[in-house]
Amino acid sequence: MTDHAFTEFEQLILNSQNQLGTSILLVLSWIAASDGRVDETEAKQLAEISAASKHGISAQPIIRLAEKRDTAALHLACDIVESHFKGKKAHLFLEMAIGIAIADGFLLPSENHILRFIADLLGISKNGLNEIFINVTGREIPLPSDVSSAHYWQERDKAQGRSSGQSSESENSTNHKEPPRHSSKAIAAYATLGLEPGASKESIKKSYRRLAQVHHPDRFSSLGEESVAAASQTFVRIREAYDYLVKYA
Repeated sequence: MTDHAFTEFEQLILNSQNQLGTSILLVLSWIAASDGRVDETEAKQLAEISAASKHGISAQPIIRLAEKRDTAALHLACDIVESHFKGKKAHLFLEMAIGIAIADGFLLPSENHILRFIADLLGISKNGLNEIFINVTGREIPLPSDVSSAHYWQERDKAQGRSSGQSSESENSTNHKEPPRHSSKAIAAYATLGLEPGASKESIKKSYRRLAQVHHPDRFSSLGEESVAAASQTFVRIREAYDYLVKYA
């Protein structure tokens, strides 16, 4: 009888007192690493989620596995998530995953595919995924082949072009209370609330109220501390986007 050589993630699972929390953290890290790497901001967010666990899950080895695209680890993590989340919990987990995927205001094609995989894993139909995505973002989920948001990229490029040029009159001014209406930060804030740049304050307030209810951390308490922490981060981003747009839009 030969000894089974445990993989790195299997060792983490065996040593963990919270197998579900460890698996959730890997799935979230997978979403964060879908563009090739977990950046500093994403790593900090994942560390905060891991810190919320009562059992002290370390984020760094999980992030490393996600960046390596460790297929065996991802399959095991997804199996554990699927075995725990059925029905309403499955819908809540998908809502949370969507919130993480669109943290920067737009959806990458790679993130799109991961969300579709998670929906299929949890027994949620394409129509069900679309309904949840609309509820979370105010928009339909793009087709997998879609570049997601060409308009976003066009607006962001314009904003970056303005910000990277020589000092403009507004930049030289001592009054910084009136940033460009479509600055990169403003575009990201509008996108976080599921709005097009230039949306009315009434639309901003309406979208904020809806999203604040959808992403309120209390709704995710049944999924565990890690999910509540992830939802809390999304909730904070929504609040910050709202505060910024109410002040400057």
